[in-house]
Amino acid sequence: MKAEHYTQDPSFNDQERSYANGGVGDDTDLSAQQKGLDLSPLGRMIRRNALLIAGVTTAGAALVAYSSLSGPRTYKGHFQLLVEPITSQARLSDPAAISRPGAQQPDVIDYPTLLQILQSPELLSKIATEIQRRYPDVTAGSLAAAANGKTLIIKRYEVSAQRFGSDASDPTKVIDVAYKGQDPQKVEFILQELARGYLKYSLEDRKTRIGGGVQFIEDQLPSLQRRVNDLEAELQALRQRYRIADPTTEGVQLSAQAQGIQAQQLETQRNLKEQQALFNRLQAQLGINPEQALAAASLSENTSYQTQIAELKRVQTLIAAKSARYSSESPVMLGLKEQQNKLEQLLGREARKNLGLNASSVPLDSRVLAFQNALRVDLIKQLVTAANTTQQLQVRGQAIAQSQAFLNQKLQEFPVVIRQYTGLSQRLDLARTTLNQFLTQRETLRIEAAQKEVPWEIVSAPAIDRDGRNNPIPSANIEPKFLLAGLAACLLLGLAAALLKEKARDRFYSAEDMEGSLKLPLLGTIPFKNGLNQPINALPAARSDAFSKAFSSLYTNIRFLSSNPSVRSLVISSAELGDGKTTIALNLALEAASMGQRVLLVDTNLRSPQLHSLFSLPNSIGLSDLLSGRGELEQVIQRAPAATNLSVLTAGQTSPDSGRLLASTEMQGLMQTLQDKFDLVIYDTAALSEFSDANFVAAHSSGLLLVAGVSKTKRSVLTQVLAELGRFRLPVVGFVPNHPGSGTANAYNQSGQYGQSYGGKPTLLENLKILKPNE
Repeated sequence: MKAEHYTQDPSFNDQERSYANGGVGDDTDLSAQQKGLDLSPLGRMIRRNALLIAGVTTAGAALVAYSSLSGPRTYKGHFQLLVEPITSQARLSDPAAISRPGAQQPDVIDYPTLLQILQSPELLSKIATEIQRRYPDVTAGSLAAAANGKTLIIKRYEVSAQRFGSDASDPTKVIDVAYKGQDPQKVEFILQELARGYLKYSLEDRKTRIGGGVQFIEDQLPSLQRRVNDLEAELQALRQRYRIADPTTEGVQLSAQAQGIQAQQLETQRNLKEQQALFNRLQAQLGINPEQALAAASLSENTSYQTQIAELKRVQTLIAAKSARYSSESPVMLGLKEQQNKLEQLLGREARKNLGLNASSVPLDSRVLAFQNALRVDLIKQLVTAANTTQQLQVRGQAIAQSQAFLNQKLQEFPVVIRQYTGLSQRLDLARTTLNQFLTQRETLRIEAAQKEVPWEIVSAPAIDRDGRNNPIPSANIEPKFLLAGLAACLLLGLAAALLKEKARDRFYSAEDMEGSLKLPLLGTIPFKNGLNQPINALPAARSDAFSKAFSSLYTNIRFLSSNPSVRSLVISSAELGDGKTTIALNLALEAASMGQRVLLVDTNLRSPQLHSLFSLPNSIGLSDLLSGRGELEQVIQRAPAATNLSVLTAGQTSPDSGRLLASTEMQGLMQTLQDKFDLVIYDTAALSEFSDANFVAAHSSGLLLVAGVSKTKRSVLTQVLAELGRFRLPVVGFVPNHPGSGTANAYNQSGQYGQSYGGKPTLLENLKILKPNE
């Protein structure tokens, strides 16, 4: 029947493509995470190119050794300087410690800065001046260049030590100076002058630092003295202004006075209230004021006045007695009244005479002029005393209030005074302390300046290396560390040459190299096999050699790569011509058929078909005819010789337009039909680097199996093919390295798979036969 125009169910291809691409990606990512950094490709590359690497390394080492031995002889010498004391006794005997017994000496020297100073052009120029007396060619510039060019080496000496099982270096307090040159006498002389120059520098440096310190102190002393004088004058003016000697004592006294004044004020107020209450009570009892009370008291003590009072009382008594008998107009009554008036006038004159000048200011009523008995006289005295005491207490209260106001004002002002006084005192103490320290430091520096001892000490005299006969020993032109660095560079150069060789050949040399580079599952390796030139007579009964076991393992890996969905259609292709894809497709089909699978092997290489020649089958009609509408499916499918479960669909007539046929809907429908009829359909396609035919077939299959020839397939071509497959999102189930360990591409020629060209009939491949049944 004719091939059906069939549109394939998209779910089939989506599932297969997801299975192939997803499986490869997941396995690759997981493997990369588990393995980490893999150096095995580098090791294999080194083993392959061991001779090249060894040759380049040996040649480079020979050049390094020749340059070391052929150069001029150099002589090296050194000396060592101790730049600070190493014991506590030595520190105590240091001039600085002697002149400053209470000061703490610094323990750390800035060695990096010191080393820079020792290599400075300024210091080296002074030393070069002395050297030029014997060797005029030595200049400051040459010494500086020697320091930069590692001819003159100045460093801090370090001692190796063992700590916790590892090597370590302990820095010392010694400066090591080394110099090398071609003239041993010149080297030794330069070292001696360097030693003298450095010792001289240490002494001059100390004197320079001390002189600078003294000059600084001398510059600061006048301003410090003026500051002390100014602060003393301000403090004196403050004491005079507020009349204080010690603010602390004055403050205590003022506080005590304020408390005493407050107590006096309270006592005065209490007494004043008592006297006022007594005065008011007495005045209410007597009915007179204090002036009247004084007048009454004075009159009560005048005898004449008292006599006249008594006479007046007698006359008044008679008038009272006579008034009962006589009328008021009677002569007796008038005489008595006249006598009474005279006595009253006389009493008035006597009272005024007794009171003197104050009589006019004192109202003389009957209570004043009346007779005062003893009790009343005593009350009058108490009234006068209370009045006088009240006035006295009032005056005292006023004086106390004035004193309290004055003290309060002083107490309000005193904190400001204390603050000013304290601030001035502190500033004055600080200025005096600074001044005294500067004066003491000046004397200390002057004592240190008088010391002549050199601060540094030579612990190893300038000398060059000599043998037992006192002859100079030349040093190696190349130091050991540089020699090792040169050998390492030669080794790296050998590795670089090997890498360039690998890059130029552009080949994979092992299956492991392919697996590490392609990041695809390695489904099996096919070893090289001689004698594959026998015709197919029957299905092999026993296949126990490595070649047959390789295909058994390959089929097993493909068969159980995924349980659901299973691989039902498989495209086998390669990156380049002659990689052995057809042989692998044929033997894989035989292996699957031997497992009881119904297998169909389809030759989709419509430009240069091969399968019909290998099976000795007619190719008059085949796949191309079926896709072009010529022939039925049952007519084109043929039984493979001696293989019960294996069928072959040959390519048919060659077609230069194979891409259009394989991309047609007829091909898609045919692939689905074949998959329904057979358990496994294997498609043998053209090389991927030559044509895109395999891409159209792989897009509608379960996956593509990529075949690569070890030591034959170009790395760049295979990488480009994989990139194109990934760009087209085509399912790739894995790859198979062909002929690993065969050594060269001759294995491909011997098997008849190398050198074939498209566009003509097979040449060597037509003689290729599969294993005989008994092999």
